[in-house]
This record gives sequence, C-alpha cells and structure tokens, in this order.
Amino acid sequence: MLNIPTLKFSYGNLLLARLREVGSATTTELLGDMPGQLFKSEGPHENPERRARDCLRFARMLDLVVEDERGWTLTEPGDDYAAKVDLSNPWIVDEVQAGVLRHQLSRGGAPLGGDAKIALQIVRDLPADFSNDDLGRALAEHADTGQWQADRTFESQGARYRELLVETGLINGRGELTDHGVVFLGPQPSVWWVNQGATYAKERDGGFLWAPMLNKAGRPQYHWDTMDEVREGDVVLHYSNGSLRAASHVTAAARPAPNPLDDQAWEAAGRLVESQYQELNEPVALAAIDEGARIKQGSPFTVAGSVQQVYLVRLQAEFVSELTQRFPELATHLPPMPAGARSTSTSVEAPMLPPELFHDFALAVKASGLRFPAGSNLVRSFLSSLLAKPFAILTGLAGSGKTQLAMRLGEWFGTDEHGRHRHVVVPVRPDWTGPESMFGYEDALRTSASGAPVWFVPEAFEFVLRAASDPQYPYLLILDEMNLAHVERYFSDFLSGVESRRPVLPDLVFDQQSNQWIVRDVEAQRLPLPRNLFVVGTVNVDETTYMFSPKVLDRAFTFEFRVTSDELDAELERPIAAPAAEDQRVRAFASLAESDDWQREHPHPARDQIVSTLREAHAILARANQEFGHRTLYEILRFCAFFAGTGDADVDTALDLAIMQKVLPKVHGSRRRVEPVLTELSALAQGAGSAPRLPITHAKIARMIDSVRANQFVSFAE
Repeated sequence: MLNIPTLKFSYGNLLLARLREVGSATTTELLGDMPGQLFKSEGPHENPERRARDCLRFARMLDLVVEDERGWTLTEPGDDYAAKVDLSNPWIVDEVQAGVLRHQLSRGGAPLGGDAKIALQIVRDLPADFSNDDLGRALAEHADTGQWQADRTFESQGARYRELLVETGLINGRGELTDHGVVFLGPQPSVWWVNQGATYAKERDGGFLWAPMLNKAGRPQYHWDTMDEVREGDVVLHYSNGSLRAASHVTAAARPAPNPLDDQAWEAAGRLVESQYQELNEPVALAAIDEGARIKQGSPFTVAGSVQQVYLVRLQAEFVSELTQRFPELATHLPPMPAGARSTSTSVEAPMLPPELFHDFALAVKASGLRFPAGSNLVRSFLSSLLAKPFAILTGLAGSGKTQLAMRLGEWFGTDEHGRHRHVVVPVRPDWTGPESMFGYEDALRTSASGAPVWFVPEAFEFVLRAASDPQYPYLLILDEMNLAHVERYFSDFLSGVESRRPVLPDLVFDQQSNQWIVRDVEAQRLPLPRNLFVVGTVNVDETTYMFSPKVLDRAFTFEFRVTSDELDAELERPIAAPAAEDQRVRAFASLAESDDWQREHPHPARDQIVSTLREAHAILARANQEFGHRTLYEILRFCAFFAGTGDADVDTALDLAIMQKVLPKVHGSRRRVEPVLTELSALAQGAGSAPRLPITHAKIARMIDSVRANQFVSFAE
C-alpha cells in the first residue's frame, strides 16, 4: 500500500523552522497561541493541530523528524533543511532543500523513498501531457487498492505525489523527468539492434551473441567492440532476412570466447554475450518500421533507411519509443522510455500520403498509353486494394488490359541496385500440380561443397527470395493465366502464409562458387512470406481453365475487366512501359502496405455507414450460408480507408467497389440457392432512389441473375 503525502511538503516549512528554534516540542507547543501564522492559507483553520500533525508525519516519512514521548525533534538532515527556510517566503522549496529531500528519498531508509521511485517510474511511462487523475489511477493500479473509488480521490492523490516529485526536483512543472529524476531512477536497460543473417539460427539455439575481436586484417570493428558495452538486463532485437525475428534479454555480459559458429569466415577469438531469446509470433518487416524513424536513428541504418552491414548497435530512446508505440508485441519486451523520448512524429519529413502515390501512378499509367473507361476508378481501386491486401485477382475478357495494368505497376516499382526489375511475369502452366511449381524442392541429385541440401528454385521463388533480401521496396509477382492449373494445388503455401504470416519458405542462400541455391542452415526454421511481396493473378474463364474456390477468392481483391462496344477505339496503340517512380514513393508504397493500423489512424469518414451496409449484406448472404467473416470486413474497411486517402471520399463509390471486389465473388451456386440472395443484394445496391446507389454492383448482380436463370448455376467469373 502506498504512503500518501497529505499536502505539499513546503506547507510544513514554518513548523520545521520553529522546531529548529525550540529544539524539541509537541504539536501543541509548536502551534502556540496563533496557529494561523504557520499555514499558507488564511484562517480560520479547522483543527489546526491535525493539520500540523499531518505536516510533521510527512516530514517523518522522509526521516527529517523523529517523534518520542517528549514530542518532535529534527534529525540532522531535517536541521539542514530547516536552516534554509526563507521566512520571507516560506512556501517554496529551494534547490538546497530539494537536494536534502532527494538525498533522503534515495538513501533507502526513508519510508517514502520506495514510493517516490514507483511514482517517478509511473510518471516516466505516462504520456507527456498526463493529468493528476491519470497519475492517481496509475498509482492505484500499481498499489492494487480498491479504496480509491471517487474521481476526486484519484485527482487529489495524483496531485499530492506530483507535488512531491516537483518539490524534490525529480520532475519539472510539465511533468518531465529532470536530470535529477533520471539519476534517481538509476541506469535503464539499453536496447540493441543485432544483424545476424546466416548466424541467427545457431545463435538463437545457443542463446548467445558472438562477435570476433579482430577482422582478417587484424583490425577491430566498432560494431563488434560494442559487445563490451552490453549489460545484464539489456534487450536485444534480432534482425535477419528482412525482419526483426526475435527479442532477447541479456543474462550475462560479454566474456572472451572462441568462435562457436563453425564458420571459418571469422577469427577464432571473440566475445560472447549470453541472452535468452524469444521469437516474435509475427516478425516485424523492415518496411513496416517508419522510414523517417530509421533515418533519424542512424546506424544500423543508412541515410536512406536501409540496413547497414554492421553487427551490434545501441538504439536511441526515441527510436525504441517508436517501436513500442507501433508494434504491441515488441512493446512487451522493450523497457519503458522517458516521456522526453516520445515523439508524435519521428519522420524527418512529411510522410508520403496515398494521394501523392495515386496521382503519380495514374500519370505513369496514362504515359504508357494504357486507357480505361472514364469514371471507372479502376486505377485508383487497384492501387488501394493492393495497399489493403497484397493479393489481387484480375478476371475478365482476354485483351482487356489485365496483365498490362499489373505490368504498369511493376514498372512503376522500378529496378533494384543491380538493374533488375522489381516485377516479373510468370506464366502458369497446366502441369503445375503441387507447391514445388512455385516454391521449388530439395534436389537430391545435386550436392554442395558444404554438404548443405541443394534446392531447385523456379523463377517465381527466385523472385520471392529477391523480395526478401530487399525489404524496403515493393516487389510484384504477376501470375499470368493463374487458373490454367488448380490454384489450390500450387498456391496453398502462399494462401496460408499471406494470412498467418507464419514461416512457409525454406531459408536459402545462393552459393556463387557452385552457382546453385542451398539451404542456409539445415536446422534453421523456415521464413515467412516477405511483407513487401505483392501478387497479382490474371484469369481468363473458358473450357480450358479451372474455377476458383471460395477460399481463394476470399483471400484476394477480385477485379472484373469488361469492354463495351462504345469503348472500342481504333486509335489505341500498344501500351509502352510506364516510367519508374521516384525512390521515395516506391519505399512509401511498401511502408503503407505494411502498416496494419493505417485504417484505424486514417479511417474512411463514413466508416460507420460502411459497416452498417456490410452488416445488411452479411445478413442477406447468411441466408444461403455464404456470409463473410471478420477478415473480409477488416480488408474492406482497410480498402475504403486507402481509397478515401487517395482523394475520393464518396462513401457509395467505395462501398460499390468494395462489395464488387470482396463480397460478390463469394456468391456462387444453383438457382434455388443463389437467386433469392442476388435479388435481395440487388435491392440493397439499388437503394431508395431511381438510380442505383451502387451502380457497378447493381449491374453485376443483374448479369448474374440473368446467368443463373439461363444456366441454373452462376459464379462471379463470366
């Protein structure tokens, strides 16, 4: 239970000054005939003796006074404090007196010392603009007391502890820790960033970090020497293959140790730090960390925010605070940061917003000569859907621009540092009957010099591995004619990995000497799908193709491409390549797509109306057992937020496109089962006016009703 100061400590200054004069006295003797002169407020004072006793008890909790049968007596620190009371203005605590109070709090014997430290820790962890009520509630939660019930109690108790911390100079008037406050709390754990790459699995399994003393040239490296600065209790964030994979807590400081990695690339002599690893349930991709925060942090990041080739670097408090606020799972491992380290915006410049990205991409599409009907919103919707979910299916007429639109986006992504395009078009073959068509397989007929298994890597998987090695930039895999084979047979690992974000890919490295892919470590775990990988599949429906199952459509945004007679234009020419976007815009696209909370921070202005309409649609679909789940709602809200962010906040437009792309693809089946559902959905799309409220959805439903009546069966793809 916390000791509670009853009032400002300075209110007892005159009592302590008088006690210094008389040497020893009872409370009654100290008050004398005119007790009102000892208190700041003017009288009359109800029960002045109780008020004086409260002041003296407060002083006793700081070991400034002692009480025995003869009354109150100053201790030596109490005498030092009372000697500095300014009788002309006794209601303040000067710096010398504050130093005495801090000494008493920190020496360990004062009953209030531990409580003051708890209060200061709570203040450090509260937002910078915390109120007395916030502090009081946090104190009550820490003390696990149910005695504080009324709002005024939290306010008053928080105010009293705040005054104590201010008067002792541990916080300033704004509630921020002073230098004295930082010293009072003692050294805080440091947070480190370690780049491990191929050594991650062995170091994780062994529960250690290891770095050599010298390089092959016999020279030390600063990012290895930092091992000597690591202390027990520090936290280490482990980066490998494009993501933060684990957090660990240091259990022993560095000690000399020979190389435990069985790797001849390093000298034998080195340092070893013991640390207890805990892998993250969901690895944090590099691009998901604010680029401005990375740039401001400096090492281990370059001036562009990419990861440097260094081993171990101490992180700044402001960067740690950014990680704490953005990633809840990481926050459970990170020490709290002082309020002064928190920042509402860590970016070094204004963040790239969706309107800028959309307009830049739309201009690139136009410059390529690719045209779509005016008012179709196809380009805006396509970009918004991929920001919301990295998987889209483009279905419709052959030659209607499906592959061309996807290629324009890939060209807009530009090229990597080696001049290779960040997109690839992979034709799907009818003989793709298993996951090895996408992700390869262990080739038992080949061997490597190291004895590690050799992996056959098809074109699609090589592209995925490229994406994993360049996590700041988006990569686009275009699967052309993806329904020429059973999608579930070759694509199931992707469908699982894109939702669960669990490891599904073998961890491979390219061996230059043998010119082949080998498993990095036979004991290493698999890798998750890179968060910067986007997949677009094009689909044509005829007698040579396969139907999509609902589980595939449920994981994608599905677009339908149609061409009317009036849209046929004899002047159209074959599209050319789109110009690449600026480097900053491309990186911004990857960061936005990997921000899971963007739609919460920037919701569609009519979010509640969107949810209400989707609930109506859900109730209709439920009557045919074709309703959607939480994921569909989440992705639609995310799509609508990005769509509004690109510059079109009309709620009906966003709803029209979202229902067309995420809800209608689920509707399929016989006439008896589907026609009543389509009829009700048609009425929902029509709305109360003469013109349909959701015209694209309404027109599609009309075609599906015609189809189900003619064929007794219908699906989204025509």
